[in-house]
Amino acid sequence: MSRSIAFVKMSGAGNDFIVLDAEQRAAIGGDLERWIRRVCRRGVSVGADGVLFIESAGRDRVRVSFRNPDASAAFCGNGSRCAARFARWRGLAGDTMILETLAGEVPAWIEGQTVRVRLPAPVDRGAITLAVGPERVTGRFVLAGAPHFVALGATFPEGALGRWGPALRRAAEFGAEGVNVDLALQVDSAMLRVRTWERGVEGETLSCGSGAVAAAFAVHLAGGARTTTVVPASGIPLIVDLTGSGPRPDAALLSGDARILFEGRLDDEATEGFT
Repeated sequence: MSRSIAFVKMSGAGNDFIVLDAEQRAAIGGDLERWIRRVCRRGVSVGADGVLFIESAGRDRVRVSFRNPDASAAFCGNGSRCAARFARWRGLAGDTMILETLAGEVPAWIEGQTVRVRLPAPVDRGAITLAVGPERVTGRFVLAGAPHFVALGATFPEGALGRWGPALRRAAEFGAEGVNVDLALQVDSAMLRVRTWERGVEGETLSCGSGAVAAAFAVHLAGGARTTTVVPASGIPLIVDLTGSGPRPDAALLSGDARILFEGRLDDEATEGFT
């Protein structure tokens, strides 16, 4: 492994990412999955909710590869917004661009530190009630670039996410890859407070962009507004606008902050000497 991998640390509404360009991706060398799993470990390395690899794909087109801390590939809403901000900052694209992601082509617009992306319309897979020990949890299975189980409520039991998240995340009903789990507290028809247990992280994150879209969509299906302010655990709001004139949206606009925290260089010690 080459020493001194240059990276950028970014945050999208509380989701934090290690971001590398194509040159630094090549410098990592062979065992990429091992490198990702180690560099994302908090306390003993940099720590992050995932790693973004960014490269130019042509004029105002940017290829985005996102990996979870367990090195699995996924789509990430907040990660896509950070990728767009990084691409603009590094001169790979202008204020408007197309991101090539696992969810397909995602248009992005940069307005200072705010980034808006246009995501494919979320898909409702129906209401599901599942047992977690003696408790029964009802929610909606929603595809929003990534799969989510969204439980809506005015309140939730103490410690619910810590109990429900690990169990529901791997429930057989969601297939081998599992699901993200969102607890959405409805403040009013246009505001939600959402906490998310993310697969691949295997824990709660401070924010989740696709989770914000999934939760806003679930509220919309229950009669809520098309435009929703979603406040994640970080307290930094995201805006979800479900576009279209019909009863179901034709796309989801996700807006919020995408900030550059710092630049750094990784020594070998950041990914060696621990399992």
